Parts: sequence; C-alpha cells; structure tokens
Amino acid sequence: MDDWQGCLAPQCQTALLQARNNVASRGGSVITVEDYLLALLDAVPEAVSFLKRQGVDLDELIRTIQGEQPIVAEVRGDGDLSSQLIYWISSTREATDQPWLDWPVLLHGLVHLAERLQDKAYVAVLELVSHWPSAEGEACTPPVSPDQPFSPVTVTDPAWLQLAEDVVVALSANRNGLIWVAGPRGSGKTAWLRMLLATPGFSWVQMDLRRQAEVMASDQPVVPPGGDGVAPWPAMILDNVAPLDLLELMSMPDGAVRELVTGWQGPILMLASNDRDKGRTDSNRLTAILGRELEAMAMPGVSEAQRRAILTAHQPAIEKRWNLQLSPAAMEYAASRQTRSIATPGGMLEWLHRAAARLDLFASRGPLEAVALAAEHDTLRRQSLVALARGECAERVELQIQQLDLEQAAAEVVWHERKRSGTLRRLLVEDLRQELERWVAARPGPVHYVLNCEQQQGDTLGAGPGNLYS
Repeated sequence: MDDWQGCLAPQCQTALLQARNNVASRGGSVITVEDYLLALLDAVPEAVSFLKRQGVDLDELIRTIQGEQPIVAEVRGDGDLSSQLIYWISSTREATDQPWLDWPVLLHGLVHLAERLQDKAYVAVLELVSHWPSAEGEACTPPVSPDQPFSPVTVTDPAWLQLAEDVVVALSANRNGLIWVAGPRGSGKTAWLRMLLATPGFSWVQMDLRRQAEVMASDQPVVPPGGDGVAPWPAMILDNVAPLDLLELMSMPDGAVRELVTGWQGPILMLASNDRDKGRTDSNRLTAILGRELEAMAMPGVSEAQRRAILTAHQPAIEKRWNLQLSPAAMEYAASRQTRSIATPGGMLEWLHRAAARLDLFASRGPLEAVALAAEHDTLRRQSLVALARGECAERVELQIQQLDLEQAAAEVVWHERKRSGTLRRLLVEDLRQELERWVAARPGPVHYVLNCEQQQGDTLGAGPGNLYS
C-alpha cells in the first residue's frame, strides 16, 4: 500500500487511509475501487463541488458505488489494495507525466483509461463529466458555498449560449470588467448562470453580500495568494444583485462590503431583474465608486425547447420532494404554454411546484370536501354519544351521519379512481390546468386568463372525471 500511496496527491493519500479505516471497521481486509471512491468523495470537498457543477447527481453516484461495493475478506492484490484498485491507479499513472495523481486525474483515468472497469454503473454516471480541468493543467476554483444545490441544465437556445460566451470572453479579457446581466424576474437567469459557471477554464467565486458574516468568515481560498499579479483573480459572481442593490450594500455602516468590492482585483458579474433600474444614475454612481465601466447585457428570451430542458433538469428534484411522478404529457403541456405568467422558466417552475404540492396533499389526505365531511361526521358522532349517555333520542343525528357517509363516499370517488388507475401520485395535465385556474384567480386585479381547451395527445390519459381536489 505504501508504494502506491506515494504516487497520490496528499488529499488522495488521506482518502486512501480513510478507506482502509472504513474497510477495517466493517470487517473487511482489502480496499476496493468502491471503498476508495467513497472515501475520496468524503475527503475531498472540491471533488464534490466540481461534480455538482458538471451536472452529476451525487445521490445517484453514491448509490451506484454502494450497490457494487463488496466486502473482500482475503487479499487478492498488493497488500491492502485490491487488484482492480491497483489496475486503476497504475493505468492512470502510466498515462500521465504528473508527479502526483490528484483527484481529477484519477477520476479522468477511471472513466477513460481503466477499460476493465467500464462496465461499472458509477463509471457511466461519471461519464457525464466532459471536462476534467486538472487533467489538462487547469485550475478548478470552488465557490464560496460548495453545498449550494446545482440543477444540471441543458442549454438548447443559441442566444443563451452566445450570451454566456460573450460574458466569459469579456470577463476573461478584462480584469476590471463589470457586467450586469438584466432580465425580468423568472426569465431563467439563475439557470443560465449555472451553465455559465460550468464553462471550462472559467475561474469564479460566488458570494452573497447580504450575508456578510458568512462571507467574511469563510476560510476558502477565493483569491490568489500574494500580490505579484501572476495568478489572475477569479470573477466575483453576484446573483440577484442589481447596481442599485450593490450601491446600498456598499453604503452599509460597517463598510465590509465596500472594502471587499472596491478591493477586488478581478472582474465582477451581477445578475438581477431590471425592476429597480433607475437608468444611468445608478450606473454612473457605481462607475465613479469602483472605477469600472458598467456594461449591461439583456437576458434573451426563452424558447419552448429551453423551457423543456429546464423542466427536465428539475424533474428529479420535484418528484423526490413531493414523492410523485410528472407525466410526459404534463411536462409537455407545461413547457408549451405561452401565458405570460408561466412562460418564463421561473413562472413555469413555480406553477409545477404548486401543482405538485397540491397533488401531494390530495394523495395524502384525500379531497378537501371529504376532509370537511369527515370533520362534520366526527362532530355528529360526538353529539350522538352525548345523547346516548343522557338517554335522549339520537335518531335524527344518526340519520344525518348516514347521509354524511354517503356524501363522503361520493366525494372520495375521484381519489379511489386515481388510486385504482395508478395515477394518485402522478401529475397529469388536468392537475396543471386546475392549478393554473386557481393561481390566476387568486391574484389581485382583473383576471384575463381564459382556459385553453385544446386537446393534446395524452392529455386526458388517466385524468379521471370531475374536480380532482373537491
């Protein structure tokens, strides 16, 4: 083990020792590829952050690794290492001239060099990563908040891709660059930002200046050491911050934000809606304070194909949170709507979230009418017990209870039909339609929404009759 440990980077050596301890604690004697992978993900936070930014589902990756994790009780390799683990490390070492094998080089070797391990399910998951920075001599800068959830988004709009390329080029070419990407609320700025941050070779650090204590207390090395100017500073990413917001944050009494921003020697990127834009006034003030010329770029519109891609990226999180399934017809219906309030990515996702939350309640407790009838039934049952205890006539109350039983059974017909058809926890087009009607009707002001009654293929499959939630 010592011979192989010597060719690993320090943090990878630590992971190997941790894997040995984990194996010993559960009664094994040999470190397998799966043991080392799990220890590597646990010991190297940078690897976890990088994989998330590249669109890898960490839960799925860990499950696939654990699913193939054996307990080896006898030695079949060199000392404490299994033959497959030795093969992985040796194959990677033979293909690189680097003195130490760091985690990106090892994972790159597992995916592209270790042919004997290509049938492993976790290798297929890692194949989602198309770029391993350190394998090409590049740096991988972690964000301030590595635990921030990233939803992998496939970008299909050429306008989105062109804007990302223009922003990266501008920020990389000018360390004093100050760019504001502006767009309406819910227009997809955050989804676009996630795609931007995954650009190969783009060094960045994301901060939330509204939480100063966490920013100033962070021990992550977000700026290059020393002041010789050899290592370029990363771009500061300020999501949900407009020029006016930045001016207000910089004017706070403690001066921490002002000192941080004015002393930043790299480019700055802001993303926010233009709701609070006051024209050139804020731009001129910010330019005067920072000594940087503000360049505003407009967030392009979003196509139906892009909305479908965003919805597909968020589908696993929605289904996991509310324990349901999104039907293909419902997803197509949501992505194709042109109503202004739900045509943006943010509005579309909020619509889906509301419909999913309501369906979860419906599946868990039944229709609202049935819940109300059950409460009324309980009240009448209590009255009946009191009457019986006092020796009074309870015939009228019993008749009311029987009538309520019939009404409650009728109210639960839809629930039982959906359960019988297997769609109780399957979000259908009809669920989305009814949720949109409720949502629009609850908003202040006049309602201009007219239900679109065109039928798309598969819209009514398993929808069931009547009002789903009453």
